[in-house]
Amino acid sequence: MAQPAVSLVNVDSMNSCLMRERLLQEITRLERDLERLQCNDRRVDRSLEQTYREMIHARREILGSLPN
Repeated sequence: MAQPAVSLVNVDSMNSCLMRERLLQEITRLERDLERLQCNDRRVDRSLEQTYREMIHARREILGSLPN
């Protein structure tokens, strides 16, 4: 069962903007690292690959919960 979306409260717009920027940077870095891992190593560690996917997913969830 999917959990309801949670919105972060009491986050001012400046901090929200900075947090959004930081999360986007982290997501981009993690996606690049994951792609590099998949391309460079024919013996990909599936647990490491899954860890990257989970970190990306978690940051996207936080990003979606930030106020506009």
